Amino acid sequence: MVEYQYEVGVIGAGPAGLAAAFAAKALGKKVVILEQYLWGGTCPNYGCDPKKILLAAVENIKRQKALQTRGLHGYSQINWSDLMAHKQRYVDAVQPRKIRGLDQAGIARFYGHASFINEDTVRVGDSKDTIRASDWVIATGQRPQTLNFPGSGYTQNSEDFLNMPNMPEDVTFIGAGFVGVEFATITNTVGAHTRIVTEGQTALRSFDQILVQQLITEMQESGIEWYFNATVCRIDKALTGRLVVKLTNGTTFETDRVFLTAGRIGNFDQMNLAAAGVACQVADLPVDEHLRTSNSHVYAVGDVGGSPVPKLVPTGNYEGRYVAQVIAGKTNAPISYPTTPIVVFGSQHIAQTGLTVAAGRTAGYRVIDMDMSDVITFFRYHDQVRVRVVLDHNDCIVGASVIAAEAEEVINYFVTAINERRTLAETQANLYAYPSLGSEFATFY
Repeated sequence: MVEYQYEVGVIGAGPAGLAAAFAAKALGKKVVILEQYLWGGTCPNYGCDPKKILLAAVENIKRQKALQTRGLHGYSQINWSDLMAHKQRYVDAVQPRKIRGLDQAGIARFYGHASFINEDTVRVGDSKDTIRASDWVIATGQRPQTLNFPGSGYTQNSEDFLNMPNMPEDVTFIGAGFVGVEFATITNTVGAHTRIVTEGQTALRSFDQILVQQLITEMQESGIEWYFNATVCRIDKALTGRLVVKLTNGTTFETDRVFLTAGRIGNFDQMNLAAAGVACQVADLPVDEHLRTSNSHVYAVGDVGGSPVPKLVPTGNYEGRYVAQVIAGKTNAPISYPTTPIVVFGSQHIAQTGLTVAAGRTAGYRVIDMDMSDVITFFRYHDQVRVRVVLDHNDCIVGASVIAAEAEEVINYFVTAINERRTLAETQANLYAYPSLGSEFATFY
C-alpha cells in the first residue's frame, strides 16, 4: 500500500475542479486531481458545449424561417447524423486536451472513484493506495435526477440524448427546466413530434414569467405539445416497440423515446463523507462564506456546493479560483459574487441577471418594459424582442430580463452595467459600433 501526500486535493475534473487545481498550482501548491468518469466534466463532454453545437444548426433554421417571405425563400434541413458527427469531433478532443493541460502544469492525476477514509485521506477505486491532502476541494458536480414509477426504466437521460444516433419520430421530455426546453427546441426543429410533461402550470420558474409565457406560446405554435399540471404515472412498452405513456391527468399517448429532464442532484452520496466529518443536504453540501464544509479543510465548489448562486460554469470557475486563494492564504475575505447571468436556449433565448422584475417591484424600484422588435438590430432578423429592466432609486440598473435570439449577448452588456453601478448617463457615454447589439444598449433603459 502506498500513501501519496499533497497539499491540495481536488475531487472532480469538471470546470470548477480544474479551475481550483490550476489556480492552486499557480500559487505554488502541490496539487492532485481525481476523476472517475470523463476529464473535463459534464459541460464539454455531455452538457452545455455539445448541446450548443446542436443548437447552432437549430438557430440557423429558426433564423431562416423568420425571414421567409421577407426576402428569403427556402431553408436548409438538418441532417442529424452529420450534426452529431460534428458534435462528436469537438467532444473527442476534450479529454486529451484536459489531460495534456494537467500534465503540462505538473498537476498529478488519478482515475477512479474517490472515497474518504478519514478527515484528510481518500482511497481511489479498488486500490489500497491512499491520497492524503492538507486541503480538499470537492467539485464532483451533479447527475440527472431519476424518478421512480412503473416503467421508469424505459426513460433516458441527457447524456443519452446528446449521444442519440438517430432522431425518432416522436420524443417526450419529463420536466420543463433548462434542459427540457432546450432539448425540445432541438427535436422539434429537426422534425420530431415533441412533447413536454411538467408537474407545474408553467416552465422555467426562475425566469421572468412574462417572457416565459411568450416562449411557451412560440413553442406551442411551432408544434410542441405541452402537458401542464401532470406527471407520468407509468410507462409500458407496446408490441410495436413504442412506449405508452400514462399521465396523472388521464392522458395516454405513444412515443418513441422518453427523456428525464426533471432536474439534477449532487454527486456526493457515495463518497463516505461522514468519515471526513462533512455534513450533507439532499441536494448539495452546505458551505460557509468561504465555501468550507463542516470540515474546515474540505471545500465544496460548483454544482455540488451549497452556495446561493446559479449552478453554472462561470460560477464554478469563479468559486474554484477563489478557494485556491483561500487555501494559499491570499485572502480571508468572504466570497462575493458579481451579478450572474443565466440563459435558457429555447426557440428564443431568455436571459436575465440581477434582480428579477418581481423582486424589483417588491423593493419599490422602477421597471422599464420595452418591445424592441422594430429596432434595426432586431428588425433585420424579424426577432420578437422584449427587454425588461429594473432601475433603483439612484437610476442605476440592478436587474434585466431579455427574450431575443441573441439574448445571451444582450445580457452581457447589462452584466457590466450592474457590476459597475452605471447610471443611464454613464452608459450613454460609451460609443458602440452601429448597428449592433451594443449600439442599442443605451436605449434599453
